Amino acid sequence: MSSYVIPNLANACRLLELVARSPLGLSLSELEQQLSLPRTTAFRILQTLCQQQVLCKQGRKYLVGTGLYRLGLDLINHNPLHQQALPHLQQLALSSGLSAQLVLPQQGSALVAEVVDSPNNFGMAARPGFCAQLHCSAAGKLFLTHLYFEQLTELAVTPGFIRHTTQTITDPAALKVELQRIQARGYALDEQEYRDGVRCLAVPVRDQRGVVVAAIGVTGPLQLFPELATAQVAQQVKQAAIAVSLATYRPELLVGTR
Repeated sequence: MSSYVIPNLANACRLLELVARSPLGLSLSELEQQLSLPRTTAFRILQTLCQQQVLCKQGRKYLVGTGLYRLGLDLINHNPLHQQALPHLQQLALSSGLSAQLVLPQQGSALVAEVVDSPNNFGMAARPGFCAQLHCSAAGKLFLTHLYFEQLTELAVTPGFIRHTTQTITDPAALKVELQRIQARGYALDEQEYRDGVRCLAVPVRDQRGVVVAAIGVTGPLQLFPELATAQVAQQVKQAAIAVSLATYRPELLVGTR
């Protein structure tokens, strides 16, 4: 079978795997060293993958591109987590009056996998396929808390914490305090940190091992999602997240409860 292998295709697959595992991206030199490839060969593979939008280049670093994200979304749409989450998102949107989202951790960002718009149709929620930055989105801060906490200092440098509004937390020390609050209360808030006039709340979804694999979130304008409603909304989102987790990873616990 080895006679049928295309060496540079195999190298491209190895390269993609390395980049996908690095939330901060990798440079040509780093990939060349890790793959033990000639520099010219690694460069040509990278250029081809960038042309196909499977990778993209930011500064000296290569990161996952939009083409690979789209492929990932196609896979997500057939994923049991996505299938189980959708009816709960629909119910959450109706009960809360806010837009509901399923968000996945994706190479140092928060990938919006599914959105059920609010019955109030205010059109503020991000669309599926959008990658939110970790430091200023509710789901992103959840993933920072549970998955990327040890990389916080490094992430502050590359890609860096961009200020989107006057409320955006860009100081690593202040963000660390916020992440500790999230750990204690069990949910994360975006208090007009990504967009003025918009509040978001997200709760983690855990697999059978207790590992955070996704987030269920809600988004709405301040007039429909006032600060006084935070506790009530948090409880609704927590119930939805638990229901999604049980339906996807522990369905045996639901026997006889339907």
